[in-house]
Parts: sequence; C-alpha cells; structure tokens
Amino acid sequence: MLPRKAARTIWLLFSCLLAASLCAFTPAHAARGFDIYLTNVEKDGRPQDERMTRFDCSDRIYVVVIAAGLGTGEHELTVRWLDPLGEQRELTRFPFQGSDIANHIWAWLQLNGPTGAIIGQMFDPSFGMEEFIGDWTAEVQINGKVVSEQKFQVLC
Repeated sequence: MLPRKAARTIWLLFSCLLAASLCAFTPAHAARGFDIYLTNVEKDGRPQDERMTRFDCSDRIYVVVIAAGLGTGEHELTVRWLDPLGEQRELTRFPFQGSDIANHIWAWLQLNGPTGAIIGQMFDPSFGMEEFIGDWTAEVQINGKVVSEQKFQVLC
C-alpha cells in the first residue's frame, strides 16, 4: 500500500493528465490539418476531388487545399510553382478569411506557350511548350509556412 502523500500525488497527476486530454478535444483546441491535392477537373468554376499527378500542357492545373483548424481571422495561401529546372515560374498569393471548421481554397497554373506558337500547336500540341515538359513542384504555404510540396508531371 502506498503512503497517503504518494497516493495523493499520483491522484493529482492523473487528474491533471485527464483534464489536459479532455481540453485537447474541445473545438477551441481543434488540431490543424491539411488535405492537399492536384486536379484539372472543375465544375462551375470549382475544382473537383479527382486527384491526379499528370497533366497536359493545355490543362489548368489546380492545387486544392482543405485546411482544418486554422481559426478565424486573416490567412494567406501562397503557392510557388517550380518548373522542371527548379525555377519559380509563377507565384500565387491568396488572402482568405479563416474558419473554425475548414477552409476549401485553391490556386491554379495555366501554361502558355510563346506568342505565335498557336499555329504550330495545331499540328504539334507540344510546339513551343518544350520547356514546360517534365517534373514540377507546387510548394504550398499557409501564412508563410510550407505545409506541402506537391509533385506533378506535365506531358504534351
């Protein structure tokens, strides 16, 4: 049998752990989480949940972020679009109002060949788009912190 003082200390520790674990599951302390994917499928101007990693040069490539637990207030989605050479081709910044439940936000990349390439693309879809073909990365940041790097391929 434990001495009375030791039993009281163990009970106090147990009570503190129990209280801390209960607080961790309250909505005010909701855990942050991200579901991030790429797609080219959209309906009524909204990207759909059809995940993919291979795209055509003519596709509009969406990176979709479902962010839970950000809390209310101002936030910013930033996406750095890195080409096959690792160089930043585009930078998307999108400020949004946070929610306690979940935010569904997205950015997109539309590749455009050089002026005058349209005529050549009628006969060869990859004409003027050679520099875009290969492995890309969409670096996704929320409030300046990298939360994901989505790898994808552009093929023509």
